[in-house]
Amino acid sequence: MKKFFAILSIFTVLGIMFCSCGKDDPDEPVTPNIYRLESEHGVTNDTYLIYDIDLSRDSSSIYVYNAAFSLGETTPMTLNIRVDAPCTVNQTGKVFTFAGTGIVPNLMRGNTPVPISTLHVNNLRSIVDIVNKTYSISFDCKGTAMGRDIDGHYDKEGKLK
Repeated sequence: MKKFFAILSIFTVLGIMFCSCGKDDPDEPVTPNIYRLESEHGVTNDTYLIYDIDLSRDSSSIYVYNAAFSLGETTPMTLNIRVDAPCTVNQTGKVFTFAGTGIVPNLMRGNTPVPISTLHVNNLRSIVDIVNKTYSISFDCKGTAMGRDIDGHYDKEGKLK
């Protein structure tokens, strides 16, 4: 009987020791590292954006669909591009800021991104607020894409879905 109580005591002490490890802090909010946010838009040909935010990587992606860039007197050129840029988050974990210059964008061919080394995105500034469900984006685009010279500015703000 003494052996039984001795073994039971050892297992009880081991059980308490392993169960008491770890820190439970309910005051610290757990914020996810990955977000996929889409702007509101109407028909398929409307300009819209998708923010693919991953805070565990060096950069996150902004997909800009049907972005129109003026080419002087000719009709605007419409592109689907992906811009990879550094993304930071404020202390609340609810407002994301993209910023960068000299970024080589990717032309979206269906779901396949193709880098356009002859085109550069400069002065990128985009703010995404997931509480108020708003975004704003502004950048300059300069260079050549699909054999045409582009020297334009893109500026948009709106609501997220």
